[in-house]
Amino acid sequence: MRKILTSLMIIAVLAALITVGAMAVFTDQESSTNNAFTAGTVDIALTNGNPLPFSVSDMAPGDNVTGTLVIDNSGSLELRYAMTTTADGASTLDEQLDCVITQGATTLYSGKLSSAAIGNPSQGAQAGDRTLGASTNETLTFAVSMPIDTGNGYQGTTCTVAFAFDAEQTANNP
Repeated sequence: MRKILTSLMIIAVLAALITVGAMAVFTDQESSTNNAFTAGTVDIALTNGNPLPFSVSDMAPGDNVTGTLVIDNSGSLELRYAMTTTADGASTLDEQLDCVITQGATTLYSGKLSSAAIGNPSQGAQAGDRTLGASTNETLTFAVSMPIDTGNGYQGTTCTVAFAFDAEQTANNP
């Protein structure tokens, strides 16, 4: 019985080898080449408008000056931006001056120049952030005024402020 089982196993193995050796398989292979991946860009640019940057001298209580600033999205991705203001600290005149920032008929900020802000530069969507599509722009209007009740202590003082714009992609960035 053992010889019969051994013989049957040898025959089965030989049959399997003959069958595998006799099989013909057609094959083909194709390649997809030159697959390129390019990262998008976030690029915010400021175009000085009329007459930003401000250079105002001899302001008197009740005076009002207006200027525009164009915010350009020069990148290939939609972005959102925020703006903050910093002063040089040489005087407190920036805390006295009023500032209104508008885009078209929409008021984005109304308050003291020292606190002027649009949105919040923290990452992710924040209340007040502005959104610009790729290769688009918008014009902001800045109106700065010296209140009529500004006291004599501000005579001859100067403040220098910087408006900082921070931008980030909106895609995959809730």
